[in-house]
Amino acid sequence: MIKPGLLFSLALLPLLASCAPLTSMLASQDGPVPRSAGPLTVGQTWTVSGPVSGRTVTTTINVRDLVEVAGSTASVGGRDQADAFARAQAGFGVATYNNDRRTLNFEWIGEQGERYVCTIDTLLSLPYAGRLTLKQGGNTATGSCQATLSQP
Repeated sequence: MIKPGLLFSLALLPLLASCAPLTSMLASQDGPVPRSAGPLTVGQTWTVSGPVSGRTVTTTINVRDLVEVAGSTASVGGRDQADAFARAQAGFGVATYNNDRRTLNFEWIGEQGERYVCTIDTLLSLPYAGRLTLKQGGNTATGSCQATLSQP
C-alpha cells in the first residue's frame, strides 16, 4: 500500500524539475548587470584610431560610468566634459551614444590641445568605422576612424 505522503511527493517531482532551468539561470548571475547604452557598457575599454591630416592617431577611452547628458548617454557627465574641453585637458576622452539617432561618438583631446571626434553612424559589426574630425585652432581636418572593443 502506498502512503499518501509519498504519493503527494511523487506528484510534486515534475513541478520541481520544471524550476531547475530558472534556478540555474538565476544562480549564474554574479551581481547586478552593468549599465549599458547601445554598444557601450560600464567597464569596457575602446581603442579608437584613424588617419587624419597626414598622421595616424590612436586613443583608448574607458567607460567607467554611463550618465544621461543632453539627449544622449555618455561615459562622463556634462559638467566634467565642458570643463575638460574648455581647459583643453590633454588625454581626456568621452564616449557618447545617442539612442534616437543610433550614433556613437568618441571625443578626446590630444597632447597639444587638439580635439578629435570619431563619429560612427553604422553600428553593424566590429570594428566600427566612421568619420574622424580634427579641430585645432580655427582649422578642421577630416579622415576616417575605427573603434574596437579592446576590453569587454
